Amino acid sequence: MTIAVLGGSFDPPHLGHHWVVKQILEKRKDIEKILLIPVNKHQWKDVLASEEDRLDMLSEFVQPSIELSDIEIKRPGISYTEDTLRELKKKYSKIFWIVGSDILNEYKKWDKKDEILNLATLLVFPRDPYLLPEVLPHGFESLKNKDLITSNISSSAIRNRIAQNLPIKNFVTPRVEELIRSKGLYR
Repeated sequence: MTIAVLGGSFDPPHLGHHWVVKQILEKRKDIEKILLIPVNKHQWKDVLASEEDRLDMLSEFVQPSIELSDIEIKRPGISYTEDTLRELKKKYSKIFWIVGSDILNEYKKWDKKDEILNLATLLVFPRDPYLLPEVLPHGFESLKNKDLITSNISSSAIRNRIAQNLPIKNFVTPRVEELIRSKGLYR
């Protein structure tokens, strides 16, 4: 089975995440399933909402070909891509790890880059305003299509809007907005 993985803090998950996975499934018929994998602890930044709250919010995106995995939540400590890929490789023959085009600048900082590329192909989705380069590094593929809906929505921008008492409608699903409001997240 060929899968793609979208990992991240999902703090909170937003419609940008949703449209990335939906469009990958539409455009890449070779990808049979997408796993959404929230980190336990991020290597470079703090995660604000609890694991349970992030899993609850992400469950909104689950559909027949989109699954939620707690593989990193269950593993203590910092979530490393290589560790997750090694575990997934026991079950799946072909893995794509989804990254935004903004990550191309950060990729140099990743631990164990070579091992990651031995376990998965990095599938780059365009993210505004980070243009896709003409030539990608070895082990990367891009999703290029003139009909792609791209955005610069980010979880940090949504948290900032919440902190400023600005609406987040149309950035997150109604259910995610209700969970954030009812639990007082990001205040």
